[in-house]
Amino acid sequence: MSGAPGDAADWSSAATLEELLRLTRRFLTGAIDRFPGWGAGDLDEETDDLRDGLLQAVDAGLLPVASQPGEPFAPGHDDLDWGRRAFVGGFVAPERAAAIAAAATRWGLEALLQGPGLPPSARSVPVGLRDGLPFLVLGPEARDQELEIFAEGAGPAAEAALARCPFMWLFDPVWGRREALPAALASLPQ
Repeated sequence: MSGAPGDAADWSSAATLEELLRLTRRFLTGAIDRFPGWGAGDLDEETDDLRDGLLQAVDAGLLPVASQPGEPFAPGHDDLDWGRRAFVGGFVAPERAAAIAAAATRWGLEALLQGPGLPPSARSVPVGLRDGLPFLVLGPEARDQELEIFAEGAGPAAEAALARCPFMWLFDPVWGRREALPAALASLPQ
């Protein structure tokens, strides 16, 4: 990573979704080493395989804040059975949400949208199971939590820009499948 001292200032001066998308692209490519809310200066190792798809998502108008690849069920460090569904979640340009959801569903993914202009949803989707019990769940509270993170990590202008955007979860309903999410992200309309 080749972050610069100005990284924090860049995020704090961002006032539009387009500016936040540009900064996210710079983070994903290693040009800056800070992303609001993350304690690390780089992607998690498990996300490396999704990097190209996340860049496609950014170009399509989706600002990804969380993702994971699918992992087939297998014994974990505790000898219990662990498995994961692939997903990506983030803020989306309102005018791009329908096209992104349609492109992803063609690859077998499902889309959940939350936010302004949409009916409230209480639907939660487990994407991580340990011994049959959820340890990671996509839920309706994520949008508000991420808005708080951006308010603290980037500032009120960034929070205001994202507050006008829906929050979208794209997830694979098939446990452990790895190829559908990257293929769907690669196919998102630009």
